[in-house]
Amino acid sequence: MCVLGIPIAIGALAPVIVYAETTFIPSLKFSEYYDTNIWFSPAQFLPPGTRLDDFATSLGGRVAMLYKEREIEVNLAGGADFNTYVYNKGLNYINTRVEGTVKLDSWLQPLAKGAQLRLADMFRYTPESPAFLTGVKPGVVEDPFLRGIQSFRANTYANTGSVNVLFPVFRDLSLNGKYSNSLIKVGSILAATATGASYFNTTVNTFSVGPQYQLTRADSLDLSFQRSQISQTLSTGGVPIETVTQSVMANYRTVGREWRFALSGGVTHISLNDRAFPVGSIQLTTDPERVTAVRLDLSRYAAPSFFFVPGALISNVGQLAVSHKLSRLLTLQGNINYGQSESVPPGVKFTNFTAGGGLTYKLTKVLILDLFYNYYNYHFDSTGLEYQVPRNMVGFSLTAEWK
Repeated sequence: MCVLGIPIAIGALAPVIVYAETTFIPSLKFSEYYDTNIWFSPAQFLPPGTRLDDFATSLGGRVAMLYKEREIEVNLAGGADFNTYVYNKGLNYINTRVEGTVKLDSWLQPLAKGAQLRLADMFRYTPESPAFLTGVKPGVVEDPFLRGIQSFRANTYANTGSVNVLFPVFRDLSLNGKYSNSLIKVGSILAATATGASYFNTTVNTFSVGPQYQLTRADSLDLSFQRSQISQTLSTGGVPIETVTQSVMANYRTVGREWRFALSGGVTHISLNDRAFPVGSIQLTTDPERVTAVRLDLSRYAAPSFFFVPGALISNVGQLAVSHKLSRLLTLQGNINYGQSESVPPGVKFTNFTAGGGLTYKLTKVLILDLFYNYYNYHFDSTGLEYQVPRNMVGFSLTAEWK
């Protein structure tokens, strides 16, 4: 839908053009896959006779919307899929996911030229909580729960929303402020294992503020102070648990014609044991000639712990995702993810390695075929308990997308 208005004031020499456009992109997706461990748990922790592997069918739909005008830009996407198993029919489930960003820079322009206001949110419901955010495109928000932790099968609700404001102060100097609210809530636990594993409903409120200096049109440097309040209770109820992390960071960002690069470093203090830890990150995204897209993300942060133990983790994550067009119709994709997190105080360690790849073939203008394989290896180590969960998934999907 396109609406074009041309109001002409008395005495005006040229019209003022106001342009607004709304685009909808619906899609349908059908998948068939084989999974060697649908419980994300070793067999010895489950009731005798429990079948770990299964064949699954998934059918779902999604709608993306883009709305643009002079004063606002909105990107929204949401969808759901129904998944059914051949043998474990009692585990049939529905996934839902909604995400969006809103650009409202013009709302602040009367106060200061160059001011920015951005809103973002991502919600998901699933019994198969992902351990990492994968793919060559970064997420709409930074999700503190997607840092390699793989819980046993349980219905979970997760949401992360953020508000980011950039306000010019003097020439190339601005004040950058951000607030985010993240929560994860566990409903029914489907893999009632013999480990005595605990799940913690967790809410994280994070504030950050600091100066940003625009070195050139492409380069910026900023300093920030960040404070996170982690509030938790057992999923079955209990006494609230509070943890505070505070960080001081220096961040450098640069943007090229076909790439983006960011480097940060600093220190984080965790209240649980009154200790400070070095933290930082390296991020690179590139899409040269729209043939090869790459996302590299290396980071060390304090993150919330919501499985087995509450509080905070020192989380180290490395991710590499690559997409390369072999031809106009055929695309090769691959990703590698590694996460290692340790509780604070020490005592519990999570290690996760995943790798995957696939081929995407454009059958028609609307229909796309995907062939994929994913490998997972999750290792949990604590005093009195240690286990490892290897897992393989292979399958294909057909996606119809009407652009």
